[in-house]
Amino acid sequence: MHVLTIDQGTSSLKAALWRADGTVAAEALEAYELSHPAPTWAEIDPARWWEALCRATASVLAAAGVAADEVACVALDGIGWTLVATDEQLRPVVPAMTWLDRRAEDEAVALRSRPDAPALVDLVANPLDAAYLTPKIAWLAGHRPEAFEATRWLLTASGWLVAMLSGEVTCDLTQAYGFHCFDIRRECWDERVARDLGIPIDRLPPLHRADHVAGGVTPSAARATGLAAGIPVLVGGVDAAMAALGAGVTRPGLTQDQGGSAGGFGMSVGEVVVEPRLIFSHHVLDGQYLLQAGTVGGGALGWLRDVVGREDATFNELTAEAQASRPGANGVLFLPYLAGERTPLWSSAPRGVFAGLAYTTTRADLVRSVMEGCAFAVVDNLRLAEERGHRVTEWLGQGGASRSALWNQVKADATGVPFTVARLADGAEGGTGLALFALGARAAGLAGPPSETVERLLVQRTTLEPDLARHARYRELFEVWHGISRAMLPQFDRLAAVA
Repeated sequence: MHVLTIDQGTSSLKAALWRADGTVAAEALEAYELSHPAPTWAEIDPARWWEALCRATASVLAAAGVAADEVACVALDGIGWTLVATDEQLRPVVPAMTWLDRRAEDEAVALRSRPDAPALVDLVANPLDAAYLTPKIAWLAGHRPEAFEATRWLLTASGWLVAMLSGEVTCDLTQAYGFHCFDIRRECWDERVARDLGIPIDRLPPLHRADHVAGGVTPSAARATGLAAGIPVLVGGVDAAMAALGAGVTRPGLTQDQGGSAGGFGMSVGEVVVEPRLIFSHHVLDGQYLLQAGTVGGGALGWLRDVVGREDATFNELTAEAQASRPGANGVLFLPYLAGERTPLWSSAPRGVFAGLAYTTTRADLVRSVMEGCAFAVVDNLRLAEERGHRVTEWLGQGGASRSALWNQVKADATGVPFTVARLADGAEGGTGLALFALGARAAGLAGPPSETVERLLVQRTTLEPDLARHARYRELFEVWHGISRAMLPQFDRLAAVA
């Protein structure tokens, strides 16, 4: 028997067919593009996701030579903070507003000015930012009243795909924090708060854990995908939580370093933490939550490569060049705010900055400063977690950046915490696919607890210990970096007003 995993991302959907022993029989990737009809908009017709899912599913079944009735379970995840408003037949009434969409800035400002704003933040343990679902719902009601009136269900991205497969509407606990009427402690919708926010409670789907079976594949979905009708479909969850589990975050203190274009971390904790400068959600594992940072600077290295005329350089070639520099990049510091910043600044105004440039500055210095600046952006968030009494016990690297031994060492030295890259037996990254397999295998009776499955399959482990001397130097450099960052904030606002 096999487990089909579906990872629905921002720009592509990946399907994988896993054997019961945790090896991959076949994979398929289907790409799509977001639409940007206005400067702050980032939307997509959800039909693109469904078409990609159907093609990718049929592709992996054919490639692996697996019959439809040899699939024991379907488990999927999706991007967070994405609003899919549908009618009774699950047809979207407007394009899906993704996590990158910030059209609801005015609505977010209005929410933050409410007398009950602190109570809303405390209820859900998350800030009132335009990226979240609550401001987007307010925007829909205010700017597209006819579409809002036609809305039957307010769904997440993964929730919509689960509904398309199983016919059952759901919202998993790892996604629910996007709605500020979610009581994160009691794990339920707060009807009074929903009413005060103008969110009809009957348009919110039932809440379930990620490993709950939503229902079986419907006959129509079976015809579209090539799956057999009745195959169990899990409720699933948000990609960030799945990625954390797939990196090996199975116990409190273990922390995933995202290491991609959207950087940051996911730290497992055992209690609700209200720190509105960070992101907080349920983990996919019972009894655990994720205290998260979300930064945007991970793509800065690719940007620098193109700007300095090294478009053909591989990732490893570029990072190897930084070896010619030294810790501190010979006095060059970099603020990685090329697309504003999420945590802890929550602002679209900040921009990238090189500080300390001189005639002696080399390309190697610039590369190293970008790597160090991205690490400092994570340290900036880690300090907030530490203020709340939560510390990293082990970094677990993931994403493209984890392929660079130098960048991994920079992160270990900057944080003072061992940095570990854990991979599958074939050297592949675990990631969301591994987490989804672990959940699906447990639901199908093919394996035990998901945490044990993940730990058993992540057999290749490489750990880099922090160098105490470099850590001391990075602590001093971080204070300078932090001072420049905060001193620039009012100037970023002025620049945004005149640019």
